[in-house]
Amino acid sequence: MRTLLTVAGMLGKGGSPEERARRRLMAVGAGLATWFLFGAANVLALRGRLDDRFGPIGDPGTRDGTAFGIALLLLPVAAFLYQSARLAAADRERRLSALRLAGATPREVRLLGAVEVTRAAALGTVVGAAAYLVPQLAARRTLASGSRADVAVPPLWCLAAMAIVIVAAALSGLLAGRHVIATPLSVTRRAGRGRPRWYGLLLLVPPFLAPVVRLVARAAGEESAVTAGVLQISVLLLPVGLMLSAGWVIWFSARWVGRRARSAEVLLAARALEADARPWGRTLAVVALTVAVGSGTGPIEADVMADRGRLEPFWMTSFALVSLALFVAILVTTAALLVHQAESLLDRGPMLAELRALGAHEGDLRRFLTRQALIATVPVCGLSVVGTLISEWPAVMFHPAWIAWTVAHALLMGGLGVLAAVLVTTASRRRLRRAIAPERLRTE
Repeated sequence: MRTLLTVAGMLGKGGSPEERARRRLMAVGAGLATWFLFGAANVLALRGRLDDRFGPIGDPGTRDGTAFGIALLLLPVAAFLYQSARLAAADRERRLSALRLAGATPREVRLLGAVEVTRAAALGTVVGAAAYLVPQLAARRTLASGSRADVAVPPLWCLAAMAIVIVAAALSGLLAGRHVIATPLSVTRRAGRGRPRWYGLLLLVPPFLAPVVRLVARAAGEESAVTAGVLQISVLLLPVGLMLSAGWVIWFSARWVGRRARSAEVLLAARALEADARPWGRTLAVVALTVAVGSGTGPIEADVMADRGRLEPFWMTSFALVSLALFVAILVTTAALLVHQAESLLDRGPMLAELRALGAHEGDLRRFLTRQALIATVPVCGLSVVGTLISEWPAVMFHPAWIAWTVAHALLMGGLGVLAAVLVTTASRRRLRRAIAPERLRTE
């Protein structure tokens, strides 16, 4: 074991800049996961009814749901960690293959991968715990003496949250070298084969048929009972269907755009996506989930505002917390898109460098990346917005004046998803310049 730690330390000091960036990103992701788990545990530790200004956190009936909502923010964090783990994956697999050729056993390769990832995750969890506990302690000192909100996170729950993150990182590290365990000689970089599966679209059929079901139920006099059941089914199926069908939607969109392209940038972007839509599908699956959840809050907020006329402190705080959670989710998914863009430039660097050597300008390549982002994100975010509005429309009843609020809120969420992808391509200019450098044409 001491030898493995020594080797892991040597590898940690070396490696390419991309590998060092991957370790830092893994630590950041582990810190975010720890922070959100601490927040959920802190909400569950509260007892009794608090002031209405605390919103759903202060009501015992909605406190568990609030903690669950905070825990759901782990989904975009998981996407960020997944994309971070894929950064410089080829370099890592070649390194593990070299260790296997040098005599390392499969068990030692697994343990080495676990040690490497666990070390970064342990550092991230410690930083994430400190980043939560220090501001939380400062906030508690501002509360009145004897306030029920003055509750610390139980130490046992803190240790459990940190252990969950570290154990999850260790398990992912054990699987890191699964491609080189049996033999290191089969490690190759293959292009994507075949199109993504379309079966996820079947899960979108019930949510899109929700208005029809409601009309039939109204004619039969069973509207109230059927509407509640349709809403529950839609809430369960719509997010899962969007996540499973994102890759196929991107592939179909790229194929449709490629057949109608009128410029070289659009044609190259569409054909590149059509050849391998899975990486974009994996990343945009969580973006679609975030956009769907954000779009789904609009009709609910409109229904509450139309029903009550004015908002009490409870609802104002509730809406503010939901908006804050959606903003954080958008930020994390944007970070995942940024890491995906870096991974894509690493994989396609030689191809882009060849285009640059053949005479393509850097501006043309930037437009190529922007067109690719638009082709991938617009249909996915559009499907999320339309699907959410259609599936929730039968479940809410509000004044027609609030329809504009509902539609504008959904379009805003969809626009933020598209804007995040476009901004990521703009922020990748320096990495693009490195990717198209003449040195990337070397093959030895």
